[in-house]
Amino acid sequence: MTNKIPVIQTIKDSYQFTFGGLGTVIGLIWLPVVIMTVGGYFVMVPYIGGMANVFESGDMSQAGPWLARVYGFELVCIVLMSMVAVAITREILSPLKRPVFLRFGLGATEFRVVGGYFGLLVLMIVFFVFIVLLGVVAGIAIKAALPFVVSAGSGAPMAKIVAGAAAALIGFIAFLALIYIFVRLSFLLAPAAVIDGGFGIEQSWKLTKGNFWRIIVIGLATLVPIMLVAVIAQIAIVGPEMFNPHLEAVKDPAAHLRYSVENMRQLAAHLPMLMGLSFLLAPLSYGLTFAPAAFAYRALTAKAPTPLNQP
Repeated sequence: MTNKIPVIQTIKDSYQFTFGGLGTVIGLIWLPVVIMTVGGYFVMVPYIGGMANVFESGDMSQAGPWLARVYGFELVCIVLMSMVAVAITREILSPLKRPVFLRFGLGATEFRVVGGYFGLLVLMIVFFVFIVLLGVVAGIAIKAALPFVVSAGSGAPMAKIVAGAAAALIGFIAFLALIYIFVRLSFLLAPAAVIDGGFGIEQSWKLTKGNFWRIIVIGLATLVPIMLVAVIAQIAIVGPEMFNPHLEAVKDPAAHLRYSVENMRQLAAHLPMLMGLSFLLAPLSYGLTFAPAAFAYRALTAKAPTPLNQP
C-alpha cells in the first residue's frame, strides 16, 4: 500500500481503459446517457425558450414552473451520473467475466454515491458561508485597524487601497482553500463508496492526503484535452458571437436584456446539435472523468481487480 498516487501510470491506465476499451465503456454508460440526452431535449430546449420569454416580459413569476422542471431533471441526472460512475468504477475494480452490453444498476451502492454527492454539495455550501462570514469579519477588522496602519497624511485614498488589497488577498486565499477541500473530498468519492461503503467523502479525504497536486496534474492531463475538443466543437456549432459578452451594453439595461434574450433563443435553436455532440463525446468524457479515480484508488489501497459474475 502506498500513500502516493502514481501520476503517469494513472493517466496511462485511464486513457488505455477509455480508448482501448471504448466498446466496454459504451456498454457501461449508453442507457443512462440516452435517458439524459432525450430527457435534456424535452426539458432544456423548452426551458431556455421559456426563460427567454420570461426575461423579455419581465414577469419573473412565470419562472417558477420552468425552474422546478429543470431542478427535477437535474436531480434525475445526478442519479444517472452516479449510475455511470458506479458502472465504470466497478468495471475497473470488480470487472465482469463476460462482455458488457448493458449495466444499468440502481441499488444501495448507487444511492450511496448520490448521497455522497449531495453531502459534498452541503459541505461546500457550509465552507462557502464560513468563508463569506470570515471575509465580513476580516473586513470589519481591517476597517477598524486602518487608522493605526495608514498615516493621517495619506488620506482616504490610501486607506481604500490597503483595504481593497487586503480583501482581495483574503478572498484569493479562501478561494484556493475551497478548491483544495473540494478536490480532496471529491476525487475518490465514487470508488470509496463502491468498495468501502458509506458515502465515500471521509475515505476520499484520508486517501488523498499529500496527493493534491498529483490529482491536479491527473485532472489536467485527462479532462482538459476532451474539454478543449468539446469547446472547439461548440464554437463551431453556435458561432463565436454566442460568446460575445457585449460589454458595451453593460450600462444600458435594455440593450443588455435584448442581447441576453437573443443569445438564449439562439442557444435553444442550437441545443439539439450541442446535445448530440455531448452524446457522441460521452464515452470519452465519462471514461476520462471516472477512470482516473478508480485507478488511483486501486493504487492507494493496493487492491487488485476482483472479477465478479454480477449483472
